[in-house]
Amino acid sequence: MKVSVLGCGRWGSFHLWYAAKQGFTVTGWEPAGSGPFRELMKKRSNPYLELPESICLTTDLSRALEADQINVSVPAQHFRKLAFELSAYDLRNTDLVLCMKGLETGSGKRLSTVCMEEGVRARSISAWIGPGHPQDFVKGVPGCMLVVSEDDKAAGRITGRMGSSLVRMYRSTDMIGCEIGAASKNVVGIAAGMLDGMHMSGLKGALMARGPQEVARLVKACGGDWRSVYGLSHLGDYEATLFSPFSRNRGYGEALVRGEELEGLAEGVPTSKAMLSLAGKHGVELPITSRVRDIIEKRIDLKTAIGHLFLRPQKEEFSALLS
Repeated sequence: MKVSVLGCGRWGSFHLWYAAKQGFTVTGWEPAGSGPFRELMKKRSNPYLELPESICLTTDLSRALEADQINVSVPAQHFRKLAFELSAYDLRNTDLVLCMKGLETGSGKRLSTVCMEEGVRARSISAWIGPGHPQDFVKGVPGCMLVVSEDDKAAGRITGRMGSSLVRMYRSTDMIGCEIGAASKNVVGIAAGMLDGMHMSGLKGALMARGPQEVARLVKACGGDWRSVYGLSHLGDYEATLFSPFSRNRGYGEALVRGEELEGLAEGVPTSKAMLSLAGKHGVELPITSRVRDIIEKRIDLKTAIGHLFLRPQKEEFSALLS
């Protein structure tokens, strides 16, 4: 059994480590010119984990694609370019698993849609999402994650391979609900970090109550099952995203309101823009996402934004879920 990972950053390196732990032949790929990847090839470690010597690291894409399963873990906004490259290869004997959470900026499209638009020919296309941080998993802290695919047999095949006592695997066929849910939880994570930075963490309960409601409305408008938002793809990921010190999106929100810099990618930043684009096409209001975007772009001050979100009339707080 051969597993390859395309993109070997924080989350990608975890997939390398975990696939090796599962006993598979593992290859990791990034394009030539990546400084962090050169360091990973040299040291076999990064700030999160240490890779076993059995893992092959390469800049040769064709070599990496010789696999039974390919896990993709590149930034969401870089994925279309990679999908175009993948379309030149015959992957009909390979399960392609998207292991990042985001929507394409501008179009608001889900990453599986991008994959199909670029003509990627794979045995199956699925997404591996859900709560967890490499820092916890490598210490042996167990978690539950989700594989979603329109092909339930493929999802079963992947969860059967990858499930363990460390990562309990579940599956779903609702690509729309789970992909949007997984992407949008990062935006809610930024909002949670803003509350932390303003010493208003007590409002996280209200944020957790309202966040899934606006995402569920968007999922329903896009044709997905709104109930998926209340599973591992979104609400089930709140502890890892809204509270964990390892959450980059929460950390970004906190740093933003404190006027500090935060290293590393916070995927919720471009996703917030993509969500508003998608919501505009379907006529859905996203109050939390809109305020987060306003703050990022400095169109509104923080106290006014908090007032808009949490000091609205009571009758609006308890409006029907999908009204």
